[in-house]
Amino acid sequence: MFIEGHLIYHVKMKKYAFTLLIILLTYSVLFAQKYDNPIAGKVTHPELKIVSIEITESNTIVSLTVTNKRDQGGWFCADEHIYLKNSKGSEVYELIRSENIPTCPEQFKFSYVGQELHFLLYFPPISEKIKFLDLIEDCSNACFAFHGIILDNEHNAKIRSFEQGYELYQNQQYQEAIPSFKKVLSGDHLIDSHIYGLAYYYIILIYNEIGDVDNMNSWYQQLLNSNLKERTTVIKELEKYGIKKGS
Repeated sequence: MFIEGHLIYHVKMKKYAFTLLIILLTYSVLFAQKYDNPIAGKVTHPELKIVSIEITESNTIVSLTVTNKRDQGGWFCADEHIYLKNSKGSEVYELIRSENIPTCPEQFKFSYVGQELHFLLYFPPISEKIKFLDLIEDCSNACFAFHGIILDNEHNAKIRSFEQGYELYQNQQYQEAIPSFKKVLSGDHLIDSHIYGLAYYYIILIYNEIGDVDNMNSWYQQLLNSNLKERTTVIKELEKYGIKKGS
């Protein structure tokens, strides 16, 4: 009986440990947030790209890549005074440490044009409520900065979809552009942005240009029924092409 009871106890403990592991892993996955290739409103150094921003329970990890554009003499370093700031608030998060990047005045010297240097910056975990973030190097010479980094994967995807649709529109590939603009307007609009009004504008304009009156009127009615802040402006712009209710 002792042996049997001992085995039962160990089986129960293994099940408990396994369940606890699953809970902990699930919590870790739910807590961690990662934004791949987030878009920034303003960037000082085009050769410097944010690969990802990951927010964990203990850190905010910013992954960056810098590409050498010079035939010779290219170098890069990061000042020790770098911080994150809430673009729409006052919260500031100072740099804790960095990986794979020299601290100025030490330098990483590139060997050839097009060579990439990948490095990581570690900060305290930022608030999950922050949707727009600044990354600022506080130094005296050639300092880098990203302003208005968007921490929303869905919205970043919508911006890229709009850019794709606009490029197709500019190339007069109207039918190909429509799905891109429709993707912008799909789902909820959780972040205030001008891309929604512009997406309505170009969809309606395209259907007008290709002579699809039914779809033009349908999307115009959707615009009228929307709660878009710039709805009146979009309607006025469409009227310049003779597009209005009942047209």
